[in-house]
Amino acid sequence: MDIVDVVMPFEPHPQAEKRKRSAVALIKVLLANNKPEVLPAHIKELLSILLRKITEAEASKHKTRYQSQGAIGCSNEDKLRHDHVYQRSRMIDALLKAKPEDVDGILKDDIACTVTIDEHRRLAAFDHEYGWDRYRKAGLVVIDTKNGEPVI
Repeated sequence: MDIVDVVMPFEPHPQAEKRKRSAVALIKVLLANNKPEVLPAHIKELLSILLRKITEAEASKHKTRYQSQGAIGCSNEDKLRHDHVYQRSRMIDALLKAKPEDVDGILKDDIACTVTIDEHRRLAAFDHEYGWDRYRKAGLVVIDTKNGEPVI
């Protein structure tokens, strides 16, 4: 039996788009209203939380559309990790430097993939890479559970 045969079809949350729009709107408000009395650390922390909200909008922490082959076969949620394909720290840096008209383009890359703990460690060795290249270099197979097709 092929791994694709055991993938449960992805079912997005009924309010997925509304949840994403809400988080995106809050990011834009936060970036537009940068006041001198607001600590940069607070802005970064809130951006991090909102980026997580976007990646969890379609389902939940470990029920992401994109899942590694190892995560699909794992029945223990304690052994799974929610990984941002495009690292949050880099996205935050880009958002803080972005012009308002560039924010949507940056946020389109806010994608999560569920991986195992061991795969998460393998990905860490390639943190100098960005996006799906990290997964390729770590040798991970990722499935788009919406259509059952491999991403990598």
